[in-house]
Amino acid sequence: MRERGVCMLTFLLLASTAHAADEVIVSPNKSAGEIAHYPRLTRFPDAKIQIRVNELLAARDKREQEDHAWCQTNLRENHQKMEKDSYFTAIEVMHVSPRFLSIAITGEYFCGGAHPNHGPQEPLTIDLSQGKEVDWVKEFKPGFLGENGRLAAIYHKRYPTLRGNDPKDDCIEVIRTDPLSSFNIKLVSKEGGLVVEPQEPFATIACMETLVLQADELAPYIRDANLMTELRTIKARK
Repeated sequence: MRERGVCMLTFLLLASTAHAADEVIVSPNKSAGEIAHYPRLTRFPDAKIQIRVNELLAARDKREQEDHAWCQTNLRENHQKMEKDSYFTAIEVMHVSPRFLSIAITGEYFCGGAHPNHGPQEPLTIDLSQGKEVDWVKEFKPGFLGENGRLAAIYHKRYPTLRGNDPKDDCIEVIRTDPLSSFNIKLVSKEGGLVVEPQEPFATIACMETLVLQADELAPYIRDANLMTELRTIKARK
């Protein structure tokens, strides 16, 4: 009986150690302000991948600082001052697993010109099996992305429902006639799938709605088996 108890304790300790070795920790989960900071992998099973990913995120931080400096210079050259709300960025981790890290970026910027820039920017999704930014064109089969692609058709079809099927809503006609050539795409744990939103000019940004696509709906179009596995895992956990 004592030997059986020792074996069971050993098994539990080994299982706990294995779980800790596979653990993925990202910090901070959210950063916002005049200069926001991208998160870092603080724990990851593969040290080389961890270094590679953190170097990628550090490069994004550097770019954010350069953009902020450019904004200051541009305002100064136009004899304007940077106000408290002239430059604001919010960075938030939307999904993390041993396979993928997905980060949303939103901003409010006025660096001169006719109007400010605001709203979601292109998200950052990293393939943690390689330590590289995801190229969404390679994740899907040909014809899914791009102008009048299958994703645009899905968005067009479901857009009226996203807007409440209001016949007086001018946005429904605006989007219906838009070829929707590019989308912001990210994995979002709490939504249970892939979240997409068209990249639109300032004039139509008020019409934008996010659409959640889950594993079963995307299965015919996905080329990457790892992404398919991830989407099924996200859906199961939601």
